[in-house]
Order: sequence, then C-alpha cells, then structure tokens
Amino acid sequence: MRGWSNIRFQTKLFVVFILLSSVPALLIGTTAYHKSSEMLQDRTEQDLSVILTQLNTSIERQISDFDRFTMIPYYLPDIFSFLNQPYLSKDQWGSQEINAQKTMARLMSAYPSINSSINGLVVYGMNGTSNAYRLSGNSVMNPNLRFVDNPWYDEVIAKNGGFAITGVQEINQFNTDSFQAIVGARLLMDEEYQPLAVMAIFISPNFIPKIVRSLELSTVQVAVFDRDQRVIYSSEPALTDKLKSFGQGQTKGGWETEASSDTRQVGYNGVFLESDYLGWKTYLGVDREELLAGSRSIRRFTLFIIVALVFITAAASWLLARSLSKPIYRLIRSMRDVEKGKFAVTVPVGRGDEIGRLEGSYGRMVTRLDELVHSIEEKERQKRHAELYALRARIQPHFLYNTLNSIRMLAILQQSPHIAKLIQSLNKLLQANMKLDSELVSLQEELQMLRDYVSLMDLRYTNVFTVDWKVPEEFLHLPIPPMLLQPLLENAIFHGAKGLDRNLHITVTAMPGQDQRALILEIIDDGAGFPPGVINLDNAPDAPDSPQIGLRNVRDRIRLRFGEEYGLEMLRIDNLTIMRVSIPLMSMQLGGDSHVESTGR
Repeated sequence: MRGWSNIRFQTKLFVVFILLSSVPALLIGTTAYHKSSEMLQDRTEQDLSVILTQLNTSIERQISDFDRFTMIPYYLPDIFSFLNQPYLSKDQWGSQEINAQKTMARLMSAYPSINSSINGLVVYGMNGTSNAYRLSGNSVMNPNLRFVDNPWYDEVIAKNGGFAITGVQEINQFNTDSFQAIVGARLLMDEEYQPLAVMAIFISPNFIPKIVRSLELSTVQVAVFDRDQRVIYSSEPALTDKLKSFGQGQTKGGWETEASSDTRQVGYNGVFLESDYLGWKTYLGVDREELLAGSRSIRRFTLFIIVALVFITAAASWLLARSLSKPIYRLIRSMRDVEKGKFAVTVPVGRGDEIGRLEGSYGRMVTRLDELVHSIEEKERQKRHAELYALRARIQPHFLYNTLNSIRMLAILQQSPHIAKLIQSLNKLLQANMKLDSELVSLQEELQMLRDYVSLMDLRYTNVFTVDWKVPEEFLHLPIPPMLLQPLLENAIFHGAKGLDRNLHITVTAMPGQDQRALILEIIDDGAGFPPGVINLDNAPDAPDSPQIGLRNVRDRIRLRFGEEYGLEMLRIDNLTIMRVSIPLMSMQLGGDSHVESTGR
C-alpha cells in the first residue's frame, strides 16, 4: 500500500480505469465461456447418451439375430437324427446318413447368405462327428485341434443350451490361416435335454462399424469391449488402453481423458454403457476442442473487447488526469507556501466544477487559517493566565488542610479531645474529597470515611439516627471510587429524619450481584422517604439545593467510569428507602482508574 500511495495520480487513474473497464468484461467473458462450455458438454453428453442407447440396441439386435440362427437346427429333424446316432465312418453311411449330411451342408452354406457377417460355422457332435463351413478359404477342419480345447467351449457348456457370445477370438479351427471373429455358440440338446452337439458361428466384427456408419457418427469415436475388457472394435486405437480404466463396476456414466494423435494431444469427453444382454461395454466420445469451438469464439471475442477497452480507457484516463492534475499541482505549490507560514496566499479560481470549488474552498481556508492562528495565540495567552490561577486555587485546599491540623493540635493541647476528633474527621473528609477524580480507594477506606462523616453529622443531629454496618470482611479490600457513598448517606440523614418522632435507623450493606460480576452497595433507611418525584433522577432540576443533584452525580460518575449497565437505583419497599449502587466487582490493585478490570469480564 505504501508503494501505491507514492504513485502519481495520473498513473493511478489509468490503472483504475483499466481495471474498471477490463475486469468486468473479463469476468463476463470468462463466465460466459465456462457456462457455455458446461452447457455444451451437458448437451453433448445427453445427445451421446441417446446415440449410445441406439448403438447398443442395434448391436444387441444384431447379436439377437445370430442367437436365433443357432436355433434353426431344432427345426430340421434329419440333422437331429444324424447327430443322435453313434458315429459312423463315411464308408458305413447309408442313405439316411447321406441325406442328413447333405441337409447339414445346405444348412451351413446357407448361413452366410442369411447374414453377410457370418464368415463360417462348425458343428461338433457329441457322437464324434464334426462339420464345418467357411465362406472363403479351405473348410477342412484342423485335425490337431480338439473342439473341447477352444477357450469358449466351457462357457457354452455352462450355458446348458443357452446362447453364448464371446469377444474377438483367434479362429484356428481350419487348416488354412487363422482369422479374427466373434464366436456365437449354443449347445444343441435332444428332447430329453441330453447334449447332442455344439454349434458355433464365426461372426466378423465388421458389423459394428457398419452400424456406426448407419448412425452417421463421423465425428464420434466408438469403442466396444467384451466382458473381459478385450477390444471388439475401436475407431481410435490411441483411446483403447485409456478407456479400459473407466466404468469399472459401473454400467453407465461419463468419462474424460486425453490421447495422443499424430500431431497433438487430444482431449475427449464421452459416455459409456454396458449391455445387459451381452455384458459388452460401448464407449462414445468426441474431441473436446471441436466440441468447444463455439465457446472459444466467445473467449476470443472477449479478449478483443478487453484490448479495445484498454486503448479507449487509456486515452480517456490521460485526458481526465490532465484536467485534474494541473489544478492539483497548483494547489500543491500554494500549500508549500502555507507550510512556510505564508497564509496570505491566494489561489485563482478559473472553473466551476468540483476542482474549482475545491480551489475556492482552499483559498477561504487559508484566509481562515490566518485568522485562527492569531486567535490561537490569544487563547494560549489566556490559557497561561488560567493555569496560574488554577495553581493558586490548588494551594487553598492544602492550606485549609494544614490549618485544620494546627487547630486539632491546639485542641489536644487545650485538652479538648472531642473537638480534636471532629477536626480529624473533617480532615479525613477533606483528604477524601481531594482524591475524588484521581484514585480508587478500598471499600474499607470508604467505610472509614463514612464513619468520620457520621461522627460529624452526629454532632449536628445528636441522637437522631443510628447506623448499622453490615459489610462482610471479604469485600473490604475491593476498590471503589472515592466519596461514592457519602452523598447517599447524607441524603438518607437529611431527608429520612424529617418529621420523625423516633430514631432513624440506617443500614449500610455490601453483597455480590446475581451474576457474580458486580458489587452491590446499599444504604437503607426506615425514614420518611424522599419527596414525590425525587426517585426519578432523569427529571432532576438543576437547582443547587435539589435533592437529586448529588444522587444524579453519583449515578453519572459510575456510568462514566464503568458503563451504562452500572449505576444508582432508588427504591421504596415496605416503608424502606433503598439506594442501591452497582459497580464492577474489581480485582486489580488500587491507585489508578485508567486500567480498571472486572472479574468475569
């Protein structure tokens, strides 16, 4: 902040203008960019979810067709009869076996015409027969491979007649080169649910890109994994390994990742869905850069606006600062003259705006300062005279105090102990009065002063009142303001004894407050009470002889020192007048009033 305060006003104005113009635009543009990006991503995720559902349904429908194809042998009794008979070599075949074999060959050769994705199929009979067909290439079975050694065989048997589908497998059932295919197989069973044969269809994975093309997903990346997380199809090989880590233990959701292309690092956003029918997971994703192309245009437009605003505000701030700095520099030069004591400096007023009014006010201020300087000099002279008078006035109480001590010593010498005792009490009252505004005293000292005051009053009102002191010893060390209770006791004596034909009884008590944070001091008398309206201290007249004046002074002293929650309360209960003082229950040492602390604070 110190560095900022030393910068020229023109520079500050330029910076402020730049911030006021560019920061809101930047915030609005950034907010619009992020909001539009979020909306585009949410919308794209919703659209991808719809497309993904359609793609998954199309794949399931295609596999369902293959499922139905494996049921065709159930509608050809000749084939079932052939599979249900014991194995016979070809030289032992009769007409029935030959017809069944022909039917099997027609059936197997018809499958590729039903669906072009079927590259071949095999039928392994439990009686030892095996029949195979391949769309292209040699259809002769590989004699070195037993069909029970196929990795999918156990799964087919476990289905117990149900349709089993695998991911992409390496097919090496034929004597020619192996090829990649999806295997759809079923265990064929007779009427007694005994296994007859295993029928396996070898499906080309190319049916998936055909479905993708039919859905016109040219800008969408597609990947399909089987239940063992093996790739069935992927339109972007760079994404294949990264997608395997998404959706573990989940059936659907969103994903976000990055992959390296030939020229750059590409970020993708997408969704995935697991097929309940197949157990396959299908992933759809789009290039995040292409997705957010519209949002980036908002960002570029925002940057353009900010740059334009910077140039505009720079020019505006320079013109404004120039019109402001010139009169300010003129004021600075005038102020330097005033610093040297030249109060007669005048500043020309040449404009009617705020700066012009400032110059006019400054000129009037300088003139007024010149007048005030002369006035202060005169007041200082009068103040020195007042201080000398106050010093002389302070000598008078000490003179009276010393004179009373001399009279007391004379009374002792004249063997008048009663007069000496009264003069000593008066001395103590005078000493307490001298400490009124500067110190705290202990409650014990205050009570001793009250006893001295009672001695003086007893001289004036002999056998008119009695005082009981009910103050526990543990409160005697607590500090209170001096001369706090004397006006209350004085009022109790003067007003309580009026019109009484009996002795006035006064009680002085001390107790803790209910919250243990205040000290409660009470002066209770059973006298005639105050005149009507005296208890309301706020309406006390300013006359010197008003009975409320001394009481209101006590209340005001307490509130000024300790706050509005403390003070003086006056009650009239059961013919008793109670004057209750509440002050903080203080715990610090005596001797000062500027750092008073209260317990419980």
